[in-house]
Order: sequence, then C-alpha cells, then structure tokens
Amino acid sequence: MELRDVMKQKLAVLLFTGIILSGCSTIAENSLESGKGSMELLTPTITAKDNELEIKTKGIDENKVTFIYVANKKVLEQKLKNGESYKLNIKDIEHAHRTDYKPKVQLLQTKDDDGEIVTFKQVRYTVKN
Repeated sequence: MELRDVMKQKLAVLLFTGIILSGCSTIAENSLESGKGSMELLTPTITAKDNELEIKTKGIDENKVTFIYVANKKVLEQKLKNGESYKLNIKDIEHAHRTDYKPKVQLLQTKDDDGEIVTFKQVRYTVKN
C-alpha cells in the first residue's frame, strides 16, 4: 500500500469519526425530551440587562400543573394554556445571565404527586452583552 492510500484511509476514518461524534451530541440533547407538545422561546436572545423571558407552549396537557425552570431555578408552577405566552421573571436568578454558555429554560409535568415526569422539554437562549 502506498503512502497516499494510507493517508486516504486515515482521512476517511477521521471524517467518519467526526460525523458520528457530532451526531451523537445532537441525539443526546434531543433524547432528553419526553412527552407530547412543545415549548417555544419567544425571546431566544436577551441582553445582560433584560430580566424577562417569554415562552409559549403547544400541545402540552393543560390539565396538569407545569413547572418551568430557568438556569435550574423554578420560576413558574401553574396550569398553562396552549398558545398563550407567559413572561418569566429572571431578575434574581444567579446563572440566568451567563454569557459563557446558553442557559436553559426547562418545562416539566409530572404524572402524579409521586413526581414521575411524563413531559420534559427544554430550550436554550443566548445572553448578549
């Protein structure tokens, strides 16, 4: 085998590995979500001075209490109506204005009082200086 053929093989293996690894991170992010419906972030980008995020849900169970977390802190606990927008106050949340990564807004609903999660959705937002 010539050096050229060996280099082509190495390049092919490297390219294949890169494609597989980049796909895995997308799959892992999406596999966290469960249940029916979706959550849309109406404010995907905020500034460090903004103290509000706005979300809208579609297709979630309106009869269940929904919990919304921003940067791992609960900001809302109530039954939500699909298609309506909800403003979330993030003023006093420590990591809600981080610029070194995209903070998360998470929605969850439980099956019953035991806390078994039946719906989990998350979206990320960007904070600009």
